[in-house]
Amino acid sequence: MTTQIFTKHRLTVAGFIGLYLHGIIVATPGAFLAKWMVAFDNQVNLGAFYSTFLVSSLLGLFLVSQRQKRHPIFAIAFTTIGVAFAVASLSPSFWGITLAAIPIGFGDGILNFHCNNLVGELHPKRRILFLNWANATFGLGALSTPLLSIFVSWRVAFGLVAALALVSILLAWNAPSVANYVPKRDKVPWKQASPFWLVILLYVGLESSLGTWSGTYLSSMGWSSNQTSAMLSMYWVGLTLGRLNLSIWVNPKPMTRLRLLLLAGVLSLSLTLIPAGGFFFAGAAFIYGPVFATIFALLQERCGHVALGYLFYAAYIGKTVTPTLLEQIRNPSYLPYGFLVLALLLYLVSYQLPTTQSSVEILDAKN
Repeated sequence: MTTQIFTKHRLTVAGFIGLYLHGIIVATPGAFLAKWMVAFDNQVNLGAFYSTFLVSSLLGLFLVSQRQKRHPIFAIAFTTIGVAFAVASLSPSFWGITLAAIPIGFGDGILNFHCNNLVGELHPKRRILFLNWANATFGLGALSTPLLSIFVSWRVAFGLVAALALVSILLAWNAPSVANYVPKRDKVPWKQASPFWLVILLYVGLESSLGTWSGTYLSSMGWSSNQTSAMLSMYWVGLTLGRLNLSIWVNPKPMTRLRLLLLAGVLSLSLTLIPAGGFFFAGAAFIYGPVFATIFALLQERCGHVALGYLFYAAYIGKTVTPTLLEQIRNPSYLPYGFLVLALLLYLVSYQLPTTQSSVEILDAKN
């Protein structure tokens, strides 16, 4: 029993660290771009970096989403990220970092998928809480990366990230296979799962659009660069705090309270139409904080592992397509209307989700 408890805690910590690394990886280009421009004489091609990262990340997700075994691929994901960051820290040109994006993206796709589903599986009776806490570490990673860039060089920072990833191999070693899942037997419950996927597509699209374009809108309203940077930092803080705190409130009645949060998100974003109300973007982030992990937890419990890979495909679509669509809004002062349309669609689509509680949700409410 003691060994089982230790293993459960060890793997839970691995899941938390994996999502923390995911946050670091996502925030790395923005945090270190200025230093890369100096180090490589402005010879930086972020488009090539992002494209390489996206393709390899999708490849990693595709490889593991329909596999039953987590070992050794879960530990290998930490290995590829650690080695890639270590090698990239020595790169004489930005093309070395672009090539490193291949194993980094591959490992990140695996970690993002398995860290979520493993934590949810390890804690079925408190799935919503633990998944929200795990995803809060993503926000901490995204927040700590710009701070790291202030105090150390990008090469030293890459070395530190590599060390954390490589040490985590020990925590991730011998992860259990997915419970109650047989790839050749289990079929995707398309009708039951599709509303969850659509909610995630819209949510991630809204989250990415706010992170990408809210600063542009505020700058057009006369906000200084320091004010805009402060708001964007508060945006990530809001997401993290929302996951840590609101998940406790959402947990007993997830469907009902999730819809209340989505409605509150619409109201918060409507206040950003006032130039002085720009900091309500951070308020909206706090409100939306628990959405992703809660939807993931409900989908995992109701539809099983077979449906989870498609949730991440929906997230990738939302993350890449939606900010691009909002880019077509030529007048930045109109961007909040685009945010509001997305928020309203998200709220309305949430009514396609099932309203009855599952057996695990009932246990959550009692605990």
